[in-house]
Amino acid sequence: MQINFRQYPHPVLSYFSDDVPDVDFQTALKPTKTHNTYIFDASAITSCDGLREYVVDRKAKYAFHIECQSTRYRRMFTSFEDKFSFEIKADELNGKVEICSFIISTADNDQYRLEEFHIDYGDHYFSIKKGDILAIDNERVFYADNDIDPLQKIPSIFSVVPNYNDDALPMDFDASGNKIVVSLSPENFERYKYLSVDQNLQPLLSALIIVPSLVSLIESIKGIEDALEYEDCRWYQVIKQKLKSLNINLATATDSTVIIAHKLIGDPLTHSLAAIENLEAED
Repeated sequence: MQINFRQYPHPVLSYFSDDVPDVDFQTALKPTKTHNTYIFDASAITSCDGLREYVVDRKAKYAFHIECQSTRYRRMFTSFEDKFSFEIKADELNGKVEICSFIISTADNDQYRLEEFHIDYGDHYFSIKKGDILAIDNERVFYADNDIDPLQKIPSIFSVVPNYNDDALPMDFDASGNKIVVSLSPENFERYKYLSVDQNLQPLLSALIIVPSLVSLIESIKGIEDALEYEDCRWYQVIKQKLKSLNINLATATDSTVIIAHKLIGDPLTHSLAAIENLEAED
C-alpha cells in the first residue's frame, strides 16, 4: 500500500504536512519468524495529547496495514494498546512486504477538533467517518522468504529458460525480477534439460551457468547506486543475507568476485571436477 501525499478533508498528523505541527506519531514493527509463522511485535507512540486521549477513550485506535504484492496478502491489524502483537502464516508472505501504520477513527464524529491543530484552522470542527485516517507514520518495507532454508539454496533464486529469439545468445540473464532468469539458446536449453536430470551433474551445471551470472551480478552490486536498483528483488535480499552469514562485505572485500561467487554457491568447481572424474571411472 503506497501512501499518497494528498490532501485529506480533515487535518491529519503526518510527516508530509503541517496540519498538526510540533507533535509526532511514531511506530515500530519487529518481525520474528518461527518455523511456519511470522510474529510481529508492534508499538506506537504519539506526542499529540488530543489523539492519545481519543485512543484512551476508544474513539480511535492504532492500525498496521500489511500488504504483500507477490502473494496478494492484505490485512490491517488494530489495537487500542500502544504495544501489541499479531501473527501471519509464513506462506502468506514472500518477498517485499509493505507496512503502513496509522491512527484511525473508530466512529463517526461531526465534532472532530484537536488543540494541536494548526492555528490556521482556528475553532473549526471537522466531520470524520469510522475508519478515517487521523495520523500516518512513514511507510516501511521488510523482506519475507518462506523457503525452508534460502541461505543454503542460492540456486533456488535462479530460473533457467529457453530463448527462442532468432538472435538468441548461447547464454544471457535478466536480474530485474524476483528471480535471476538465465536464458539459453534452444539447443543449449535442450542439453541443459537433459543433463539436469542427473543429480551428479548439478555442480557442473552450477559452475557453467550460475557462477558466471553471480560474478557479473556481484560486480554490479558492489556500488551502492547499482545495488539500490535491485533492492526490491528477492534474489538480491537472499544474496545479501548469504554474504552477511559469510561475513563478506563487498565494499571492503579483497577476494575477487570469482572467489566470492564460488563461496556463495558452495565451491561447485571442486564438486564438478570430482563428478567428471567419477564419470570417467565409470566409463
